[in-house]
Amino acid sequence: MSCTINRVEIWNMSRGGTQICWGLSQNAFPKGPLHFYVDFGRPATDTWVALNKEPIVDDCCFVDPCQRSWEMLNDAYYRVRMIQPSVPGAPVTKSMPVRANGRLDKKDWLKAREIVRKEYLNFKVSGTDGFLIKRKKFGVACPRCLEFDTREVTDSDCPICYGVGIVGGYYPGVMYPVILNAQWNRKINAGNPPKGTSSDITKPARVVLYPAIDTKDIWVRADNDERYIVDSYTVVASYRGLPLVAMATLKLAPTTDIVYSVPIEPTPADETVEDNESPMVPEVRRGLNSQYQDW
Repeated sequence: MSCTINRVEIWNMSRGGTQICWGLSQNAFPKGPLHFYVDFGRPATDTWVALNKEPIVDDCCFVDPCQRSWEMLNDAYYRVRMIQPSVPGAPVTKSMPVRANGRLDKKDWLKAREIVRKEYLNFKVSGTDGFLIKRKKFGVACPRCLEFDTREVTDSDCPICYGVGIVGGYYPGVMYPVILNAQWNRKINAGNPPKGTSSDITKPARVVLYPAIDTKDIWVRADNDERYIVDSYTVVASYRGLPLVAMATLKLAPTTDIVYSVPIEPTPADETVEDNESPMVPEVRRGLNSQYQDW
């Protein structure tokens, strides 16, 4: 199955701090490591400028810190390129260009930003600090536990993929405060051997969807390293179809779970694979590098 970049999402900050996220086609297991480059371009031209000299290795996010628009009309675009340096002659995979202002115009974006700003004010009073560790959905197939034909994980405690089926299992953690509800639920489940009887504890949490969470992601409580698995979530505040705030159900993982072995900090990259340069990495002309950060 051909591997394509089928989703590029833009979370725009007009004065810098634009987050670009992407994903690959489902059931695609390319040979890694995967090197990604984010390009910036203007409409009606075929001239693109690479924003990162060093490749983004096996990740799905990039933050452009620079202000790219100096007028009210934001007519810029981003695209993502993927290179497989370990596969000689492999073609460069390119995404479709995506408008830099995301899915909202400036007026709507300002309203959405105000909603998020008020949420973060509430977080300063009632929030609990923690880290979000997002689960990988694409990447290099695990050579140890992924069944070749069915692509099913055969070892949920695999030390290479942590039961995900993709090498590394999860991306490095990012700061992610939440508001934990005072009410929580405990449920006794009687399962068949070898699982037996288990006690599940779930807690509701109010979260800002930046970055967006997904089921099976991990939330780590900063003060005691308790690790919760995102069981489900419901969007409770959105604007013009853009989800902003959600109520998530966090399921406390037992201390024997493999998720406690997932590192929060990034692990050293494998140095055994030679690195190839990107075919197009010119210098980037930096404008005002604003420290503007609202969400």
